[in-house]
Amino acid sequence: MNYEITRSYSSELTSNKKPFLLLILSIVCIPAAYVFLAAIFINSLVNSELKLKTKNLLHILVYAYASIGLMSSDYKLISVAYVVIMMLCLYSYTIFNSLADPEAINLLHKLVFKVSLIVFIFGIIQYFNPGFAMPSKWVDAGEYNLSKRIYSTFFNPNVFGFYINLIILLTIDKLDFNKINLNCLVIISGLICLILTFSRTSWISLIAALIVVSIFDKKYIKYALMISILIFGTDALLGIGRANPLKAVEDSSFLYRFEVWKTCIEIIKDNFVTGIGFGTLFKHVGDYSIVVSNKIEHSHNLYLQIFTETGILGFSLFFSLIFTILKKFIIKLYSEKNKTWITPLAIFVMTMIHGLVDSVALTPQIMMILAIYAGTLRAIND
Repeated sequence: MNYEITRSYSSELTSNKKPFLLLILSIVCIPAAYVFLAAIFINSLVNSELKLKTKNLLHILVYAYASIGLMSSDYKLISVAYVVIMMLCLYSYTIFNSLADPEAINLLHKLVFKVSLIVFIFGIIQYFNPGFAMPSKWVDAGEYNLSKRIYSTFFNPNVFGFYINLIILLTIDKLDFNKINLNCLVIISGLICLILTFSRTSWISLIAALIVVSIFDKKYIKYALMISILIFGTDALLGIGRANPLKAVEDSSFLYRFEVWKTCIEIIKDNFVTGIGFGTLFKHVGDYSIVVSNKIEHSHNLYLQIFTETGILGFSLFFSLIFTILKKFIIKLYSEKNKTWITPLAIFVMTMIHGLVDSVALTPQIMMILAIYAGTLRAIND
């Protein structure tokens, strides 16, 4: 199935501020966002405000991918929950794709920066709160002099780091150092929070994305250099050593990731075609490893997680989607000389690099935020 919102319904959504509320909830309280979105969907379905459309390539790929991850699962109830999350994210994409009013889209941009500023300030307060403590699994205390990693409203420092990167990339294109405005406050507070997450994956993926898009605009090299000096310089001054490759080699979190990856490869060998199904890694890991915890939630690698859950069939669909998106960005940048596509390309590259050592893009909160961004991007450029 694929749903398209009618024009009258789109106008109603804009007038009732539902997309604005959904955007806020997706950043501040993701469980409430899914409940709210489900309520909108059910209400629209009951009132026949949705119509079926099945010719959109994105929707076809998502439905095919979801079908593989569900049918291959031995634990259908678990996988159904993940499919519902995917469908709701696809529905949020449709909602924001249907926003045809430029004024509403402009308001959304301002809103996301204002909400992000609040979230960043909350993260900074979190760090300096004497009662704040983090789970010991988030850092190897034997390697680093580190007792706090902030996560604000994102439940995990690496997830928060990914979101910060996204906002920085959205902000940096219009940054003006000559005046203090909302964009300036967002990027300053965002960079402070990015440092305080102590998420190496987020640090590297942001800098790498800026370097890649400097192919199309040389100014991004300047930003990459400035951010590198800020992050790694602060890490050195604080004596944490998160950026020290020698410490990383001995870091138990990295060593544990290697064990997870080896285990996933063994699972893939036995489930090469269709995988094991969405969200079921913890049900299978005990049969392949005595080291990896059976409480594990994900593969710590975007590509391995997709291959483990949906096999070569799902991975092929994922690769097709990624190739289609990348091709569109390159065509827009080279053929149309349209530099407005640099930011979407930077976010795409950051996501792909981040996915090498974490599967943050598949977490419910980031998946919805990316769906909202993709829908808005499509609405702007249609």
